[in-house]
Amino acid sequence: MIQELLEHHILDHIVDIKLFGFDISLTQHTFFMLGISVCLLILLPFLANIKSGRLKTLIESFVVFVQDNIVLPNIGPHGKKLVPFFCTLLIFLLFANYLGMMPEARTITSNISVTAGMAIASFMCIVFFSIKENGVGGFIKSFVPGGVPWWLIPMMFTLEVFSLIIKTFVLAIRLFANMTAGHIILLGLFSFIFLMGEKAIWEGYVSSIPVLGMTLFVSILELLVAAIQAYVFTLLTAIFVGLQSHSH
Repeated sequence: MIQELLEHHILDHIVDIKLFGFDISLTQHTFFMLGISVCLLILLPFLANIKSGRLKTLIESFVVFVQDNIVLPNIGPHGKKLVPFFCTLLIFLLFANYLGMMPEARTITSNISVTAGMAIASFMCIVFFSIKENGVGGFIKSFVPGGVPWWLIPMMFTLEVFSLIIKTFVLAIRLFANMTAGHIILLGLFSFIFLMGEKAIWEGYVSSIPVLGMTLFVSILELLVAAIQAYVFTLLTAIFVGLQSHSH
């Protein structure tokens, strides 16, 4: 169990690849990320073309949930064109988070490089949508709040630009930290058994009973955390898109 938890954070190379001096080797995390992407590329068009049935109703309910609870309240009616992006983002995160809970799989969202890549995708969505709605001039003007004295404009512009960058940074760190925290807690619980066992073997055996109970509780809690973190990442992205596109 401990070995499996540690393997989630080890970048084992499946294939070593060097291109123009850059290391683009295929790692375990890259493999599972590509696998999820390919599955979604095949699955989503298939689900979109379903004509009727309970599965069709379930899919429509999911899309309506994303539209009515994430996109419209935070971006507005003009954000409907982004519903496919947010649906894909939420589904990808759900797949990634829950896949990591399966035996021999890897939690790719516990890799800061993966969460940073997703945060960059969210950053690009924020920037491009704001430019599309307000134009390049409007996008630049959004970094300067109205009514600011002229001599404060350079400082406010710099602060607002850094604020947007920090928002993206927070998206990456938040998802990475929360998906890693569960594994750290489990490792800490298992370590308690060995610490007690060093004093006396019988203490190790006795301590294993409550530890296994806590481990089961944390594992069940991770099922909830995986869904919450996928939702929070998607929701925060929508909030940041709305703030940037509506700022004056």
